[in-house]
Amino acid sequence: MFHYLKKLSQWWLPHTCILCGNLTHSLQDLCSACKLDLPILTQSCQRCANVLTTNINGLICGQCIHQPPPFDYTHSLFLYQPPVTHLIRQLKFSQKLLHARLLGELLAEKICSEWYQNKSLPTVIIPIPLHPKRLQTRGFNQALEIARPIAKQLKLPIITRGFSRIKPTLAQATLPSTERRKNIRQAFAINYKVENQAIAVIDDIVTTGNTIREFCSLLKKNGAARIDVWCCARPNPK
Repeated sequence: MFHYLKKLSQWWLPHTCILCGNLTHSLQDLCSACKLDLPILTQSCQRCANVLTTNINGLICGQCIHQPPPFDYTHSLFLYQPPVTHLIRQLKFSQKLLHARLLGELLAEKICSEWYQNKSLPTVIIPIPLHPKRLQTRGFNQALEIARPIAKQLKLPIITRGFSRIKPTLAQATLPSTERRKNIRQAFAINYKVENQAIAVIDDIVTTGNTIREFCSLLKKNGAARIDVWCCARPNPK
């Protein structure tokens, strides 16, 4: 009965598409036309989600073969290009938290419909932590906000206590690739038992992957059995 009333309310109070501004009777703040235009990432390395030129599924890129990352899978929904760049930038720098809900809902759709058809889900979700100074300035952790609708849909717990960012790093995007690994080194701390757990780590964008590698390396050192990375976007290689 509640589900029926909820669907009926969408016709009484329709959503407005975040991208084009038109009214939509979708259960999301995105119309069907704009949804079709989103740059879905279809060809990527199954370990790091680095964009590949071949359309063969299940491939691992050369970098992951020679230097296996401290995580087992990476699932990225989009290429980091318009309009996804707009959604993420507006979320992070203009407090558009509605964008986080939409991105989380779209990720949850893909998780349920495709990515985990033939493998088990992780048992907990851990958003990448923000340093307290960055959290105070921004007012929220975008990774946590994206994780909320995913956790609700999948009925998985979100764990934030016990995971912290202890080093006030510079924004990775402002640094050349050669400096990013040094910038993020020893940036995180863990005070939570992760032994033998299957973990989903969530972030908004994975660029060079140094932040994810540093955090997941610490999880592995503390005994995590499996780590899957879920992110909204991955950039095209330059």
